[in-house]
Amino acid sequence: MKVRVSAPARLHLGDIDPFGLGRFGYAPIAAIDQPRAVVDAEDARELTVEGTEEREVALYARRTLAGFGLDGASVKVLSVAPRHAGFGSTTQLALTVGRAVTAAHGLKPDSITLLKALKRTSTGGVHTFQRGGFALTGGLRLKAGARSFLEGEEPLVPPLILRAKFPAEWRFVLARPRGVVTPPHGEAEDQSFRELHSTKPPEALIHKTYFITVSRLVPAVLEADSESFGKALTELQVLVGRIYLPVQRSIFNPASMWLIPILHRAGAQGVGQSSWGPTVYGFVDSEAKAEKLQDAVKERAGEKAEVLKVRADNRGARTEVSSR
Repeated sequence: MKVRVSAPARLHLGDIDPFGLGRFGYAPIAAIDQPRAVVDAEDARELTVEGTEEREVALYARRTLAGFGLDGASVKVLSVAPRHAGFGSTTQLALTVGRAVTAAHGLKPDSITLLKALKRTSTGGVHTFQRGGFALTGGLRLKAGARSFLEGEEPLVPPLILRAKFPAEWRFVLARPRGVVTPPHGEAEDQSFRELHSTKPPEALIHKTYFITVSRLVPAVLEADSESFGKALTELQVLVGRIYLPVQRSIFNPASMWLIPILHRAGAQGVGQSSWGPTVYGFVDSEAKAEKLQDAVKERAGEKAEVLKVRADNRGARTEVSSR
């Protein structure tokens, strides 16, 4: 069987508890229609891989084959979200490869089972992969002093606290500076968390992020209240930036913080940074406002930044079966 899997990226709307006072990685996230991971796969007697990120894709494909007792697959990666830019690209790519390989053999495992076969720990992207939309993910329960990512241990999956459709007319305008240093990932990210955890947790800030998330941000999505959502998003992002100051050194990623006032002055109703960045975003509540915001940011940022208008993806990963 030959299949194509297309999966949405996600925006991180605030990692509100990196110290794990409650749950490490407790966060609101949103699936977006662009950029996407797109992978073709066909059942085969052995594994072949082509396209971008071949070594990593081969690893995920081998784990999938072993986890489900399959012989092989022909895998081709057509696209993937920019790596380590705030889109959750690693979880997205792993799950897309896993979904494509299993679907090519006629299997339909749920995303949690697939994630465990892939030996991946997720802080939430698995939920937007599976169903899209807006998700509030419950983070991971970690012992005091534990590492933030437990390599070699049983993969961890955060509980899904809430999933809702993101209002269809709402938009984000993404801005990403060109030619910037890649933010921490892998071991470098783990080291950043160890450095952060060596400081005293800012308990008042963390408690306030929980309050804003539950009492203002989530209700604004459920009631499609764009004004309240934009204000809560901006306040939440500034608080998260203050929590991460010991390792990020500024409220937003130093490479992209210059884009935040541009987005704000150009009419964004809310602003934020996804994960470590460098992708930042402005929120607006209509297509017309998004087009205006996109044009204004492009004009002011010039060639120094990539600018993209996106909408929510309320479906999650799609699987299409095609003829051989």
